[in-house]
Amino acid sequence: MIRHSLLLLGVVLLANSSFSQMSLKSKGSDGWGYSDKYEQNFTKFGIKTYYGEIKSVDTVTPLPDMSFGIQLTVTIDNADQIVHLGPAWFLLRQDNMNFAKGENVEVLGPKVTIKGKQVIMASEIKKKDRKLFLRDKDGVPCWSAWRKE
Repeated sequence: MIRHSLLLLGVVLLANSSFSQMSLKSKGSDGWGYSDKYEQNFTKFGIKTYYGEIKSVDTVTPLPDMSFGIQLTVTIDNADQIVHLGPAWFLLRQDNMNFAKGENVEVLGPKVTIKGKQVIMASEIKKKDRKLFLRDKDGVPCWSAWRKE
């Protein structure tokens, strides 16, 4: 009986140890999480709506130690503007939402400065009759599971 209890305790401790090591190694949102340095640039007071035509679709790594994301170059008022959408791992899993050169889009989000360059951090992007939600009004990313009650 004691041997069985010790064995069970050993299995539980081993499982807990493995789980904590796994969670410590996890990168979470790969730098795109709400409390990460990049997302702290979002300001809800600067949110505006922009209309333009997609000039290009590219990948971007906004800051070191982030996974790559998707960005659009959109011509807005005759000037090219970079629009950061979010992490590629999230965007590539969205059904029926792709972007191509020449398409017209409506972008909602604040203009912020990342590494000395002005970009729009999109909270929503609309194309024809479809809308992709990326961040809520407070800047919490849709790919982040935790929310305040």
